[in-house]
Amino acid sequence: MNSFYGTIVSKALLGLVLLVIVSLAFTTQQAWGVSTTPKRVFYIATSGASPPSQATPGILAFLSPSGTCPSCTVNMSSASIPFEIPTPLQSPATVSGPLIISLWVDWTGNVSVPMTFQVSLMGAFSYRLPGAASWTNAAPNSTQRIFPGLTNVNITLNVPATPLIEQTSIAIELSAISVPRNATIALNWGSSSARSLVVIPMSGYETLFPSNTISIQDRSGNAPTYFYLNAAPPNNLVVVKLFVVSAFGVTDVQPPGRVNMTIIDPRLVPVKGATNATMALSTSTSPYEFIIAWPYPSNSTQGTYQVWIDIIDSQNNIVFSLRGQATFGLVPPGFIPFPYNLIPYFIVGGVGAAGGVVGAVFYKRRKRKSYLIPFDYFNTLTGGELGGGTVVTVEGNTGSGKSLLLEQLMANDLRNGRPCVFVTTGDFPNSIRANMKTLGFEVSGYEQSGLLTFVDGYSAEAGQESREKISVPSLGDLTTLGIKITSALPSPSFKGGSLYFDSLTPLASKAKPESIVSLVQSVGAKVKGLFGKAFFTVGLGLNGAVQRQLEETADCIVQMEAFEESGVRKRRLRIAKFRARKHQEGWALFTIEDGKGIIFYSKKPRK
Repeated sequence: MNSFYGTIVSKALLGLVLLVIVSLAFTTQQAWGVSTTPKRVFYIATSGASPPSQATPGILAFLSPSGTCPSCTVNMSSASIPFEIPTPLQSPATVSGPLIISLWVDWTGNVSVPMTFQVSLMGAFSYRLPGAASWTNAAPNSTQRIFPGLTNVNITLNVPATPLIEQTSIAIELSAISVPRNATIALNWGSSSARSLVVIPMSGYETLFPSNTISIQDRSGNAPTYFYLNAAPPNNLVVVKLFVVSAFGVTDVQPPGRVNMTIIDPRLVPVKGATNATMALSTSTSPYEFIIAWPYPSNSTQGTYQVWIDIIDSQNNIVFSLRGQATFGLVPPGFIPFPYNLIPYFIVGGVGAAGGVVGAVFYKRRKRKSYLIPFDYFNTLTGGELGGGTVVTVEGNTGSGKSLLLEQLMANDLRNGRPCVFVTTGDFPNSIRANMKTLGFEVSGYEQSGLLTFVDGYSAEAGQESREKISVPSLGDLTTLGIKITSALPSPSFKGGSLYFDSLTPLASKAKPESIVSLVQSVGAKVKGLFGKAFFTVGLGLNGAVQRQLEETADCIVQMEAFEESGVRKRRLRIAKFRARKHQEGWALFTIEDGKGIIFYSKKPRK
């Protein structure tokens, strides 16, 4: 009998060990989404019968020209000629690397000039933010010398990493320099023999929305973690759904553009019949939904399968790839998932070792004394003071202390001489000033010295005229909000500073989900580029998909919670994520005291 119980207890303990091992295996599973930087080709063209000019710019088209076009020429001798992408970007994108302008140019007329007389073509690449009146050069202009006759000229511009938000316009501008009298410099395009074009290195212009998110469902729309191998048609379907955003619209993800799915079996081999399978487009508005179904054979290999995704644009570039994120299982009939199949061993093991196992389950918690420690314990939780180049989201329910956390962090920054920008969308700036004054921190001196700037996004929503130097007329206009925030981040004086955005939640009823994500990504990138910190508070009213994408974007996630326990209101905080930094895990209880703000509880006294 003792041998029997010993065996059972041993199996129970073995089950616990297996459970730990499997848990570790799942937490260390590799999953990644990769955006490539394809060289997008845009062909110089016109939108009508008139030749391009400053008044009627030409266009940068996706399709390669064919045949002949005798009228596709314009004289560049007297004025510069712009060419634009026909519509603004519909989602964010980044331009980075060598941009090449390849032109077919014909120099006729006066060609009898000394060799020392250099005629050149100049190329410029610029963008215009939504709502802006003027264009911004993304790289220094570049020139290339030309010679008489018909020649192909390449101009290279080295563009630094330039993040562009949605509704940004893109253009190039061409001009001839030092043209001799009676000479004509003509630009030719639009034919198979004269394909003038622009090669733009771009990334991020097509991606999953929300970030790295794939839905795996059965035919009824449920989301099981595994499917039974004995399921009869049509119940043997694995349905994969996802959403895509495209900076160039739906035409760029329609044939020849496409979204391909590959299913990888437990042996890490692509499944026959489900390799590079093209998904069907089911919506024509952004974000674009794609769907595909795989009818798995009953003799498929048991185990865990992966779903890989490739987004391919209309020029056959792989823009984005996702590997290892989405999985499902194929299991035999009667399968009981681990660890529930070990429950009989745990039960019998508990009976056989009543004094041991039961004693380990039922315990009496020993009361411990708690100590109050100052707010700077927050740096202990984060594994050290937050450094520059960090984007932080602060999540929590109403009354959890999100705003107060930002105010205390900002007070510390200002004390250390770091410039700060505070964006208010849920309260008046004067309320923030008053809150900080109750903490014994007067901000007026920092505002006068230029270290602190408020961006007022609340007064207009409350129907009052703003008294701040920087304000926005509507929270629904995220383009203007982004521009106003950027204007408050002067470079290089803001370098090493902090942006505090409280809160993103009021934007949820005013703007599209993808616009909110785009704003955070754009502003966060700007702040990180200045080696600063950006904090965004998020309440419970934000779309779940948006919150997940914000969490993907963030380097650090702070979660806060107000709750009741035994009729007593309590608050707690934890660091849910900190990329590439070791930090303390688990919840830390805290209280809020008048004049002191957040005070943490500790089980050990402060040394």
